[in-house]
Amino acid sequence: MSEIDERKYDSGAYENKWFETSDGIKLNYRVYGNGTSQKPAIIALPGLTRCARDLDPMAAQLSKTYKIYALNLRGRDLSDYDPDYSNYNTTVYIRDIYEFWKFTGEQPVVLLGSSLGALLAMLMVEDHPDMLAGTILNDLGATIEFAGMSRIFGYAGQLEDEDELSAVVETVKEHVGNQFVNLPDDKWERMALSMFGLKDGKWHHRYDDNLGVALIENKEAYRDLWKAHERAAELDLPILSIRGELSDVTSAETIRSMKTMAPRMQAVGIPDRGHCPILDEPKCLEALEGFMGQFENRA
Repeated sequence: MSEIDERKYDSGAYENKWFETSDGIKLNYRVYGNGTSQKPAIIALPGLTRCARDLDPMAAQLSKTYKIYALNLRGRDLSDYDPDYSNYNTTVYIRDIYEFWKFTGEQPVVLLGSSLGALLAMLMVEDHPDMLAGTILNDLGATIEFAGMSRIFGYAGQLEDEDELSAVVETVKEHVGNQFVNLPDDKWERMALSMFGLKDGKWHHRYDDNLGVALIENKEAYRDLWKAHERAAELDLPILSIRGELSDVTSAETIRSMKTMAPRMQAVGIPDRGHCPILDEPKCLEALEGFMGQFENRA
């Protein structure tokens, strides 16, 4: 087995910390930057099978101006794996996020979510609008396309261990390769390292194996994301949509309809990216900086 440093692409521009939820699960999070009381902090949430490592390039860049908390949901990476896998559901995630916000002592924050994280950000508008200064939705809208969800559910919880990181890279390309065009080799390797870590001498995905079981047995009640977005429009909540132009999860038509419902919503399309943009793309960073600029010198 080749020797690979798991932190090869890690910025190191953060503190690793832990927070305990009301039901005793310890969640790992990273704190980037210091920020000021005049600028809202960002709480960043990764996707379904992803972790805070994904957010490192973006957070390291934005932390020059803003304080950023990158939170690992329960069952992901360094956060505790829940002994009751039925707790891997949106209701529990939302409770965790709200408790975490209270724990930070921050004023209302901008909630930045990728994929599942964006879905949680949308639902948070209905459940806990008091914590929100705004939301950033990375490649998720009020209608989720069946093709993309089928692709993701087809591999979530089912990826096999590998002996070599090069094999992990090929596995990642197999499942998401059509969502990224002209991605350099080093960024493919970085993505692989954010998704897999060494466990018992093999490369293993960085989430609880039971997450796949929870998805199969899911009994959550349906929640209408259009109603959640309508609520955001009623509140005149600042929203930024970032969509990969190749996305098979979020359509351009959905984003147009969301803008019609909430004219204040900003939207940017990222070329050569599908689900999800990495957020370190120059167009992403420009959009993020522009969106956050509206909150400067808040009371």
